[in-house]
Amino acid sequence: MTEEVDIYKAENHQEASSCLSNLIANDISSNKSEPYSIGLSGGNTPKLAYSMMLNDIKDFSNIALWTIDERWLPITDENSNQKMINSSFKSTNANILEIPFSDEDPFKDAETYSKLLDDNINKFNTGIIGLGDDGHIASLFPGTAALNEKTKLIVANEVNIVSKWRITASYKLLSKISKLYLLATGENKREILKKAINGSELPINKLFKLRENTVIITDQDI
Repeated sequence: MTEEVDIYKAENHQEASSCLSNLIANDISSNKSEPYSIGLSGGNTPKLAYSMMLNDIKDFSNIALWTIDERWLPITDENSNQKMINSSFKSTNANILEIPFSDEDPFKDAETYSKLLDDNINKFNTGIIGLGDDGHIASLFPGTAALNEKTKLIVANEVNIVSKWRITASYKLLSKISKLYLLATGENKREILKKAINGSELPINKLFKLRENTVIITDQDI
């Protein structure tokens, strides 16, 4: 596979968010009313882009929204990615595919979510990911077991950061997404982005190598 990384340079976070929203909206428009799926990440960085998508995307009725990774905790918890995503898109008629929380077994919940995606999504059109200061993407943290998963699309991963367990898309699933956007803004992202672009041995770099193309949208000079 030929690794290719495209970089969209914005002046600030607002412009980067607008760029991301417009790229997705334009892709949906060119999709000719076919079912469309968008993988969403949590955290504060994509919130503005999500609010812009509400205006830029004219019709959500044919769109499935799925969650790229989630802390394994109740959806009522303030640290829940799913809670933020639901809140962002509650005004739409999109099919929001929620990661389950049974409070019993994260591995079974990962299997349940994998089946839910399989039953509702024929093609993984678009995904939005962020980048941690340690180079992690989704909940694929350095040194964790999920980095070695080669067959499953959704896995439980022990991280012991905020929550003991996460439910996360695997490299296999992230590599299947047709158009994957990495949104990384703010001065604190400059150095890790430079490492990523220069080919360090980080989770993000492994993902780059598994994909034909990844798009970085940032307000940093890298």
